[in-house]
Amino acid sequence: MFGLFRPAPLGVDLGTGSVKVIGLNGKKISLAAFMDIPSSDWEDESLLTGRLKNFFKEINIAGKDAVVHMPGHLSFVRTINLPPMPKGELKEAVKWEIKRQLPYPTEEAVYDYIAAPAADGIVVTFASAERKNVQRYISPFKEAGIKVVAVDVNPLCLIRALPLHGSGNIIVLDIGARSMEIDIIRSESVRLTRTVELGGEQIKNQLISEGFSEGDIDDIMMNGPAEKMKEALNQFLREIFLSIDYYKATFKEKVFSEVILTGGVVINHAVRDYFSQMLDIPVGVPNPFDNLVMKDESLRPLGPRFSVAIGLARRAA
Repeated sequence: MFGLFRPAPLGVDLGTGSVKVIGLNGKKISLAAFMDIPSSDWEDESLLTGRLKNFFKEINIAGKDAVVHMPGHLSFVRTINLPPMPKGELKEAVKWEIKRQLPYPTEEAVYDYIAAPAADGIVVTFASAERKNVQRYISPFKEAGIKVVAVDVNPLCLIRALPLHGSGNIIVLDIGARSMEIDIIRSESVRLTRTVELGGEQIKNQLISEGFSEGDIDDIMMNGPAEKMKEALNQFLREIFLSIDYYKATFKEKVFSEVILTGGVVINHAVRDYFSQMLDIPVGVPNPFDNLVMKDESLRPLGPRFSVAIGLARRAA
């Protein structure tokens, strides 16, 4: 089972460019740490495992339980509407829907679901991944010395971590080092999720190709201006508009209430301002550390990097 409800003490987010760890005790953050991971380490599992093992020892979490999440390109998430029915019948109805919609046999799948009452019935969000991919993905965590007790998916983590509670269509853009996840949320249900291979590295590569020095690149990546990142940012926007057009055609929805940005790239205010200008939809960058007590206040401005890890920890808390 995905174990979306089984508690675990730590949220560990292994992203495309770094690993983030969050421990929560109510409103208090008991642990917040991150480590950047060079792209070369992803090409050799032993290098990745070794780096994780040293990091977990350094922050003293070796041997502890953790919840991790499956990357978007390895997971399958859908939201369906079902008529009112008893709990026992719901389980069978969801199982049948999962079998009907999955692109691989249910015998080869790990899946779970959450259900919530709606005005006209029951809204069900289910998440699945192929068992072999789950086993392969959690292997480095096990080898590095932590116990994976549950696996979650990115959109559900973001719903827990960020203020996505409005009734309108909310676009959530989680932009990391090498990928961007585009989620459209309505009434806290995942209506669409899509992952594209665009992230901070695409911006960096554009700046390198234009001859900027390493120091200038670091400054632009943190502070802008957007004009110097425009070529790469427009690639992001093309994918976002494609997702918006698909959503409008599929769900017959025309209006979006807001865009929420998260992930390491959006710490740069210039990215937020450029997206706000080009999308013509209110854009916000909420900090998931808001209303939480931290020992190390220096990490608070980096909150958008920790959104998924906080969502994992909140699921576990």
